[in-house]
Amino acid sequence: MNIVNERQSGTVQELRIEITSNDYAEKVETALKKQRQKAQVPGFRPGNAPMGLIKKMYEKNILADEINDLISKAIYDHINDNNLKILLEPLPVNEKTKADFDKNDDFIFTFEYALLPEFNMDYAKLPAIKSFNIVASQTEKEEYVNKLRKRHGNYISPETIEEEDYVSVKYDDKDSFFFVNELSEEGKKSFIGKKVDDEIEISLKKMFAEETSLQKFLKIKEQDIDQNNPYSYTLKISSIGRVTPADLNDEFFKKAFPDGNVNDEKELDNYATTEIEARWKEESDRHFMNEAVSVLLNNIEISFPDDFIKRYILATQKDMTPEMLEEKYPDYIKSFKWQMIESQLTKDNDIKVSEEEVKGYVRDYFIKNYFANFNTESVEDRLNSLVNEALKNKEDVKRIYDTLFDKKIEDVLKKNLNLEVISGDFKDFVSFVSGKSETSKSDETDSKKPKTKKTKETLTEPDANSSTDKTTKKSTKKSTKKSE
Repeated sequence: MNIVNERQSGTVQELRIEITSNDYAEKVETALKKQRQKAQVPGFRPGNAPMGLIKKMYEKNILADEINDLISKAIYDHINDNNLKILLEPLPVNEKTKADFDKNDDFIFTFEYALLPEFNMDYAKLPAIKSFNIVASQTEKEEYVNKLRKRHGNYISPETIEEEDYVSVKYDDKDSFFFVNELSEEGKKSFIGKKVDDEIEISLKKMFAEETSLQKFLKIKEQDIDQNNPYSYTLKISSIGRVTPADLNDEFFKKAFPDGNVNDEKELDNYATTEIEARWKEESDRHFMNEAVSVLLNNIEISFPDDFIKRYILATQKDMTPEMLEEKYPDYIKSFKWQMIESQLTKDNDIKVSEEEVKGYVRDYFIKNYFANFNTESVEDRLNSLVNEALKNKEDVKRIYDTLFDKKIEDVLKKNLNLEVISGDFKDFVSFVSGKSETSKSDETDSKKPKTKKTKETLTEPDANSSTDKTTKKSTKKSTKKSE
């Protein structure tokens, strides 16, 4: 077998693979003998069919399989031995291919492939990015503490209805309930101040602020709602429930924080601040990544072999037409570009996600959502059981891996990009994102340059309908790999 690499213009290469009968004859013969032993040929016992008949029946397919194996190995070895980084996969050049499987003659197969374009990621030359640091407002902290006090408060049955109450009613020999804060303004006016056994004639359609609350009250599904029915009933109040917030005393802190990490109002204020800002941080981080990806895509120059990419897409996607491709091509290039940038970030910063990190993520999730009010040691066995069970779900594990990977990419960008950090509460953040805020409080500007490495890789084909917007698409974690 002879392999010849012929360089074309630009980054596109041409590989000619010449195969003679000496390369495949012995293996084909061996495969035919094995096939003869197991072939079910009418009129002959297995192993006794004439070899001429076996060749007529199976030789062409066996030869094709062997030739494909030789081609695959030749391409892989060429890419691997020459430490090449390629874009997509090699594409057959039919007009330069000589293959007649009926003659079992010498074969010539020609492929073209594109080298990954090189690019420079100089952080110092990139525009600054405004990164918003959301801080908890006093109002948010007060609301957080009030909810926590109600969660550990006392249940009472007041005489009259107020806005935060829970109300049970009877109508048409049925029982149901609602929270007053689910009601429309008309509904609130009808019920606030009323007592047990009072009767209110009202349209449920007008009573509730949202249709979902109406569905819950009637205990029916969305598709079963009759839009022309006002659902008018006489509702008789059967009970009124109210939770009175717990006092901020030792009993409250022991109930709410049995692990003892919060013991007084100052520590509670700090705890509320941490929880609120952690929740909003996901929003600000998402915005930062959108801005960072946009800056990288718009300011890093990468020259792609457009003709090769278009030929590849048309050859590999049956439903794609040249007209459709022209329309979608910018999205392909945007996705290719982000894969290359993300791959470079991964190599430059040695970004990896370990099994232990995935396990730790799952463990922290269960602690926060199920065992927050427990001493961890007391639920260790149950916690370990839940973690081990969760890790059996491969889809969830992949999602967690992606989340942790994205976080590491985000951390690298925050360290290296030029940042202008702005602080404010969530309302300020909303104004900032919507473009209504022009003022900013700059806290720091940081710029670093990573070292680049050259590694062998293959860029995979993205979905033309995908987006590099981090709010709608997870980035491709295995966008670069050795050609196999």
